[in-house]
Amino acid sequence: MGARNLLTVIGSNFRLNFKQTLFPGILLLFVIPLIYGTSNLDSVKSADCLERMVALIGLPMFVPLLKPEQDGGMDAIITLRPFPYRIIIVLRVVLSLICTVALVLVFEGFMLIGGCLFPAPVFALQTLAVTMTLGFVGLLASAVSRNTVVGFLVSFCWYCVLQVENIGAIFKSVSNGISVYQFFLLLGSGAAIIFFSGLPFEKKGHPAYAV
Repeated sequence: MGARNLLTVIGSNFRLNFKQTLFPGILLLFVIPLIYGTSNLDSVKSADCLERMVALIGLPMFVPLLKPEQDGGMDAIITLRPFPYRIIIVLRVVLSLICTVALVLVFEGFMLIGGCLFPAPVFALQTLAVTMTLGFVGLLASAVSRNTVVGFLVSFCWYCVLQVENIGAIFKSVSNGISVYQFFLLLGSGAAIIFFSGLPFEKKGHPAYAV
């Protein structure tokens, strides 16, 4: 029964991820070649494309993960479901992470076919880091505020700040490598997301449970 419930939870959350995260992420990648050249780029230009354009998929891939429970009238339902809510959030993050890796690799393959020259494995890892940072910042804001729109606004503001050369250099992981600050930001924001996501339900005197 436990295994069946787990498979049901994974399946339902994968369908949720596809609608709210993966599908918008795919659409965003289709738009990138229309606004930013993706053919015959050298390593520097490829890095710029990946961290300025492809990293934007971090918004749809991570920020809306708490949205289903932020809709009105969900509190009572969540507290009656059999799986800890924080475990569900971890599962959603992992599913989004797997899908994000796949999208980054597919887009890198598209760039390589188009004649771009860059170290694909290294750039894939570094692109994933900047994408996760952008997404985790918004997801944390969403968890704290209990509002997905706030999460998107914070992520977008973070992205705009990173375009300022002197401020954003340490977080441009594709061009400059993954910094220690970025590494600890990812760890800290990830832990904070898990903590704050279940906090509202614990304050009501119930364990945080969900499907």
